[in-house]
Amino acid sequence: MANVYRILDEPQPGTLSSFAVQPFWPLLGVMLGGAWLSWPWFVFNAFAIGSPTRRSETGIAAIGFAGNVVLSIVLLTLLGSDVLPSTAVPYLGLVLVVWKIGISYWLFVKQTRTFGIYEYYGGAVRNGVFVLVLAYFAMRGLGGPLFEAAPLLRLVMG
Repeated sequence: MANVYRILDEPQPGTLSSFAVQPFWPLLGVMLGGAWLSWPWFVFNAFAIGSPTRRSETGIAAIGFAGNVVLSIVLLTLLGSDVLPSTAVPYLGLVLVVWKIGISYWLFVKQTRTFGIYEYYGGAVRNGVFVLVLAYFAMRGLGGPLFEAAPLLRLVMG
């Protein structure tokens, strides 16, 4: 029986490695497309590069979505019950923005460490700009009517 030397934080890319992108692209995705694009993209990228922290990255994204739903419901409830003045609306929106960017940055930092090793040892890297452009125009074209019908969906996914 031979001993196998393995570095714990070494990426183990699989069949999805041809779709790997730099973690910068999913981070930019939260700004141009929304959390619906960014967080699943981070999870997909973690599996594509074979990140040893892919389970925790998946958990962070799940916590992000759950927290997003809870924050959105709380904010809509507060606004609907007239507890807060209407001048507080822009500031309440900032709570969601900070949450989304904070979760995205956490995922970015966690994935960047592994991606550096993956890229250094010759891992294939794609450009993510096409996905961002497509998502941006999809949000502008299709997202408008959909979000007008369901404001909670806009808060959670946007």
